[in-house]
Amino acid sequence: SDSGSRLVRPATGDIPRPIDPIKLVAPSTAASFIRYSAGYFEKGYDKSDIFVHPDFISDEEHALLAKCCERKLKRLANTYEMGHFDKRIHNYRECSVSAWLPQKRAVAGRVAEAMGRAIDPDPIELPDRAASGKSGGWTTVGKYDDQVRHILDRVWELFPPSFAWLPPHILDLHEDGEILPHVDNPDYSGFAVGGLSLLGSAVSTFKHVDDPSISVDVLLAPKSLYFMTNRIRYQFTHEITVDPKQRQWQGKIVPRARRISLMFRDAKVPESGWKSLAN
Repeated sequence: SDSGSRLVRPATGDIPRPIDPIKLVAPSTAASFIRYSAGYFEKGYDKSDIFVHPDFISDEEHALLAKCCERKLKRLANTYEMGHFDKRIHNYRECSVSAWLPQKRAVAGRVAEAMGRAIDPDPIELPDRAASGKSGGWTTVGKYDDQVRHILDRVWELFPPSFAWLPPHILDLHEDGEILPHVDNPDYSGFAVGGLSLLGSAVSTFKHVDDPSISVDVLLAPKSLYFMTNRIRYQFTHEITVDPKQRQWQGKIVPRARRISLMFRDAKVPESGWKSLAN
């Protein structure tokens, strides 16, 4: 397999695990946004496996992202769905936005590198629309896409440049929506998943699949960025519940509110390396 792969090929029934742990360093302000059960550290789990960065974006950037997500949702996912195909999400809508992912951050960029090809510079500054109304080769460029990509690039810069990313994903959870406890399918992405929180607040709970007493709660406030990585990624369930007992934070219940999560997932490195995806 590719020496740059971060995957150890699991035996049947095993949970994937990373070769090179992802190390994200949260600011000191994160302490009041995260709480660990006693067993979390007793079992040797690392604090950096759950990353929280409050106020990762400014008020102005939050307003811009919320507006742009609303526009994408209106065009691509106009109505809320009551149930997901795997029955784990209720009262939500979602869409992916490939126009917000530069090629240098995408799978195509890693494949080009593996083949010794030049990567399309694909600058963050997207070309302005021509007088004719065309977008100078960018068929999906929106009015604010260049500004959005500037903001999102700060997220990707937290990780090594060797990472490949899937297109950003917008998940809009209705005020009455919930995400039931689940573990993501390891066939679809790598060892990092996270999101920028927009609009309302929520409490996300992470529990060990075999011992739910080993847990982490995270307050996902507007403008915050979070990531779950390494062993947490596939050894813990994650959820956002309507249960008021699990929505308590510092003695108060976090009100139910509509929220948007602009989500980021790294791509799973092929067992045979990126060259195996070349045409």
